[in-house]
Amino acid sequence: MKLRNCLLLTMLISFILVAVACRQEKATWRGTISEQNGVTIIKNPAKPMYTEQVLTLEKELTVGGASSGGDAAFSSLEGVDIDEDENIFILSAKDAAVFVYDRSGMFMRKFGRRGQGPGELLTPAAISIRADRVMISDLARKISFFNLDGSFTHSFSIGQYSLPGTSLDSSGNIYGLEAGMTGDIPAVKLLKFDQEMKLKGELARYLIPEPQKGLDPFMVLPSFQIGPEDTVIFSHPEDYMFEYYDADGKLIRRVKKAFKPVRITDEEKNEMKQKLPSHQGSRFTYHPGCERFICSDEGWLLVQTFEKSAEGYYIFDVFDEQGRFLTRIPLPGEPKIWKKGKLYCREEDETGFQLLTRYSLKSKLE
Repeated sequence: MKLRNCLLLTMLISFILVAVACRQEKATWRGTISEQNGVTIIKNPAKPMYTEQVLTLEKELTVGGASSGGDAAFSSLEGVDIDEDENIFILSAKDAAVFVYDRSGMFMRKFGRRGQGPGELLTPAAISIRADRVMISDLARKISFFNLDGSFTHSFSIGQYSLPGTSLDSSGNIYGLEAGMTGDIPAVKLLKFDQEMKLKGELARYLIPEPQKGLDPFMVLPSFQIGPEDTVIFSHPEDYMFEYYDADGKLIRRVKKAFKPVRITDEEKNEMKQKLPSHQGSRFTYHPGCERFICSDEGWLLVQTFEKSAEGYYIFDVFDEQGRFLTRIPLPGEPKIWKKGKLYCREEDETGFQLLTRYSLKSKLE
């Protein structure tokens, strides 16, 4: 009997050790890190470090939707940012205004109105908050600045530049994407300006693939984010790669991830034809490696792929501040910002009204 018990105990211990070893194996990052001409190259495999669900969302707050009314009701949601007190600033292009709510979702005020005069907005596209400054970029080639209380301070005409999305760094420098030419090839360039909108230089560029065939509605153009310590991150969606530039504009890191291309479905093509009746058909068979992304205030990346969950939600890849591919998570909406441990997503209610949902992220990461 003692021998049998010993054998059972040995088998149990062996099972536990194997289970622990398997978990450790799953939690092992299998990418590589190398240096090339002073640039750190991080290559991630197609599978994340954690294959099980280690991040979960807990809904904390919803702002907007059909139930909102009066001055608190916004018609669209183009941009979101929060200040140091976690007050929420929502930019609505349809209202040409910014709606401000406290961290509990209580409406506080709104500012801005449609027009071309001082403090007025025509076609606002993006909002960025740094310290006590609120910057709004307008498709009408103008950038306007406000205090946190909504009082207008000044604006710039950006003249020759067309910058649909802009962001501020901690020194007041302005970054934006500009469509231009590199020789005979169309490109999207990431430009840096000083506080008076004087060009300081070009950080990065993305060449349009097969430019002779024109723009394609299934093409994904690059985007950028400003991370911790004014690091600027620029995406190359076709290749699933991110370039990191320091505050001086020096390329310091490239983060890559292996991926299996997702085929463009007939359903997607038919939906595109309904949206763009003049569209004659895509020249692409597959989607690019990734689409939009956001960077948290701690340097983590949340990257949208073209894969979907069983519920029909897009799956997002999660990278840590070192650029390691950690895990994946499906999201019911479009993430806009990730600050102070909270994720803010643009979603729609059952009637089609846009709303903002705030989630807390619970982590089981070791």
